[in-house]
Amino acid sequence: METIELADGGIFLYDDAFLPPDLAQQYFVELRDTLAWEQKPGVFGHLQPRLTASYGDEGITYFYSGTENKALPWTDTLLEIKGKVEAVQGQYNYCLLNRYRSGADSVGLHADNEPGMGNVIGSLSLGATRTFRIRHNKSKEKRDFVVGNGTLIIMAGTMQQFWKHEVPKTTENVGERVNLTFRKIGEEQPQCRSL
Repeated sequence: METIELADGGIFLYDDAFLPPDLAQQYFVELRDTLAWEQKPGVFGHLQPRLTASYGDEGITYFYSGTENKALPWTDTLLEIKGKVEAVQGQYNYCLLNRYRSGADSVGLHADNEPGMGNVIGSLSLGATRTFRIRHNKSKEKRDFVVGNGTLIIMAGTMQQFWKHEVPKTTENVGERVNLTFRKIGEEQPQCRSL
């Protein structure tokens, strides 16, 4: 696990081979084929350019961009993955999953810095390789990271206050990707997106 100290106190942990390839592929196929995926409304009446699913502790509801995401109960596989991510850093009660069906699916620049969310966010990538980009709010410094099948990113420190992140569209012929974003949702309901 590589630890990258970012400007203004951001901490970025990166492991491009957190899971062995066979286990990552097993998780990818199972989650892709069995979770309750849906396409939520986005901005200006358009649908979000990806599918989402929400799982977590009982009673957790997550609001962002005018959508309500009531957590379904954890599956055994999601609990197993959560335990592996928590062993690195963080304690999580919610997971927002995004399914990118092709390079045309994406998530734009955003920060997960709303009240009620902890400052440690765990992100596990499964499936197709994509670019994960971060950009500093003031200096506009950009850094790109390759996220492939089994890549783990932990965002911590003050990263959400000073940096935004995205998974941009690509014209390359990539396959499907599933991303799990683990969060700690507090009493105040956050209003953000996932990577």
